[in-house]
Amino acid sequence: MEKAKSKQIAAQSNSAVERALTILELISSKEGPVGVGEIAQELELAKSTTHRILEALKSKQFVEQIEATEKYQIGLKAIEIGMSSLTKWNLVDITAPYLKQLASDLNETAFLGVYDNGEIVYVYKAEGKQSVSTNAQLGTRKPVHCTGLGKSIVSNFQIEEVDHILTEKGMPKYTDKTITDRQKYLEELSEIRQRGYAMDDEEVEEGLTCFAVPIFNYTGNAIAAISVAGPTERILNKKDQVIESLKSVNTFVSTRLGFVPAMRKSI
Repeated sequence: MEKAKSKQIAAQSNSAVERALTILELISSKEGPVGVGEIAQELELAKSTTHRILEALKSKQFVEQIEATEKYQIGLKAIEIGMSSLTKWNLVDITAPYLKQLASDLNETAFLGVYDNGEIVYVYKAEGKQSVSTNAQLGTRKPVHCTGLGKSIVSNFQIEEVDHILTEKGMPKYTDKTITDRQKYLEELSEIRQRGYAMDDEEVEEGLTCFAVPIFNYTGNAIAAISVAGPTERILNKKDQVIESLKSVNTFVSTRLGFVPAMRKSI
């Protein structure tokens, strides 16, 4: 009898926890504060049950109530826990499995790069069966004006910041296709932002083409980029597949870093 009663209490407890978590998820998905009635209706819960759970969450600062409207929004404790989790994620650890799969599926080389002081630093590389040798080794620094990784990241920067980088670093020419005109480069960044991917059209190495997309985190900023590179003819023949695959990885990784599209910074 006692054992059956304990199981019943445990089941009720689990149900209460699930309801509380579901309420938190609902509130976090809304653009503004939400009232008890709306929450109860959407989740098909009794209004009294909803109110009781909200009060418990409020007592622990997982939600807070707006005094003027009596509606609820996500509280500081929930934000604190979320941020604590996000800061523990390592970018390479999260991205590496996806890049390995990407390189394997496309039989090309996939890169992860981060922005640092006006340049791109290559921090991870995965190779497919048909990978070719490039001068982009781990730890290598490259300019932002001619690399797919660089262009995809700085396309999300304010124009003043881009101007500062170009003034400080210059726009050296590596091949006949390297963009060295500032206005032309700024126009390309605008196009990249609109279409969601960047291209290195033999601008660093002749015969080598690369497509890249940015990686965003919970701040809404582009903090890194991933790319796929290979011989120009081969890469262009599977351009659509490469871009689609990169964008898919971008979604997975950025989401794990806490990014939602509404957070993306406007330029």
